[in-house]
Amino acid sequence: MGDYLAGSYARYLNDPKAQSRFYQDAFVLAPDDIRIGRLALYSALFAGDQALARETAARILETDPDESMARAIMSVDAFARGRTARVRKFATKPTADFTMGQAMKIVLGWTLVDEGKYARAREVFGDMGDSAYFGALGQLQIAKMEAQQGNMSEARKAFDLVAASGVAPQEYTLARARFEAASGDVQGAKARLKAAIADNGRADIGPAGAYLRRLDAGKRLPRLSEKAQAARALTEPAFGFFVRRKSADGAETFLRFSRWIDPDYDLSALWLGGLIEETHPDIDPGTRDDVLELYQSIDERSSYFVNAQMSVANIYFDQEEDERALVILEALAESHPSYFTREVLGRARFFREQWAEALPFYDALVESLSSDELRINPEPLRLRGIIFERLDRWSEAEADFKRVLDYQPDDSQTLNYLGYTWVDRGEHLDEAFTLIERAVELEPESGAIVDSLGWAHYKLGRYAEAKTHLETAVLLTPYSATIIDHLGDAYWRLGRKREATYQWQRALEYDPTDEERVAIQAKLDAGVDAVPAS
Repeated sequence: MGDYLAGSYARYLNDPKAQSRFYQDAFVLAPDDIRIGRLALYSALFAGDQALARETAARILETDPDESMARAIMSVDAFARGRTARVRKFATKPTADFTMGQAMKIVLGWTLVDEGKYARAREVFGDMGDSAYFGALGQLQIAKMEAQQGNMSEARKAFDLVAASGVAPQEYTLARARFEAASGDVQGAKARLKAAIADNGRADIGPAGAYLRRLDAGKRLPRLSEKAQAARALTEPAFGFFVRRKSADGAETFLRFSRWIDPDYDLSALWLGGLIEETHPDIDPGTRDDVLELYQSIDERSSYFVNAQMSVANIYFDQEEDERALVILEALAESHPSYFTREVLGRARFFREQWAEALPFYDALVESLSSDELRINPEPLRLRGIIFERLDRWSEAEADFKRVLDYQPDDSQTLNYLGYTWVDRGEHLDEAFTLIERAVELEPESGAIVDSLGWAHYKLGRYAEAKTHLETAVLLTPYSATIIDHLGDAYWRLGRKREATYQWQRALEYDPTDEERVAIQAKLDAGVDAVPAS
């Protein structure tokens, strides 16, 4: 009982290795308790100990030959080792366990393809329709199998069914591009890949970009092995099905199975690291090192390398090792220059208020985009305008903000920023009010925008109107030092000095900037006139 409780506590602490050790000890003491055995099996799998998971599964099957998790483990292990007869032994028998049943169908289906038993494989994949998602995933396996065998009309029918479902969009796109290129429709494959890249915000850093570059170079797209196909089929449901249904254990199980079968499939490593980070925000340093190891196992030749390196950088940002993270992003932008890597590095500089360092990246981004592209996505232009403003290059900032509004007149962030800055500078006040009031109409629940309207009234000496709007802004965004500070100023001007002092003291509790902290302290010492309104 003590080992079981210790394992449960380790699970609560998100420590998979300790959890595995304690549950294993508990199972040794109670070898007939399948419930504890299953916990020991899960924890061994989640700790990444495949040998222990296989050993535990074998021990469970000695007591209960039908136990589904143990059979799934043995099926995956046999498939990874190329022992197809053992796959059939463990995976053929039906089970009521939905998750393990689907995993075994994927492994069994690709085992049958490997053996050339295509009709039986088609039956297994076609029997995955216990849910709409897995029904479509089964059709995707059929489409890929038929395409590999050169049955183009059958492959096309299955691909069309998957397209209508919207399931596994990336894997569908890659598989269909391989099918189209193999059928002689290289231009159709290229068009499909280009559309996928455009839908992904022009990020050509992933496998779609890699495929497109191969085709542009006159090379064939790769033919995947049965193990590679099974690994992809197991990876897709992790986020496409299990995470969406709040089943993190199901997602991790499928990703661990995928890595067991094909440890070179980098998407499973990337997603597994992301899943652990997402579901265990307070992971211990050892587990965080395991996640870093997953990301760092993806080498520079992989189409997932850029994503993996950005994930490493994010971990360092979370640990407040900003310089270490920025070194990674700088190296990435140099070794893999693209719109995406430049934008990520520029954004990292931007949000750390490194304005001079961020500007060259946003200059390059804006220059790389056509007017039509900026009309669709003016954010690089808006962010460059903010950088110009912070660098005291107001005329250039103003020009960028006006360009954004030419492209998107109802861009509330730009309406607010330009209007607020004009008010703060005492310029174009009537037009500034029009911009801010329009921004409030568009986003009435935004505390920052309502604050702008209140501050505009304040700058014009309309303190009662300012107070009304600023009180609303504080209700909408109660933890903003800037907004609370503004409300304190309005109270002071209305003669409500005790309330003003209270608001300024509150503002100091909500992480003001260094400049704001100095100004607020000066007002607490000598009143609002001690600091110019800004």
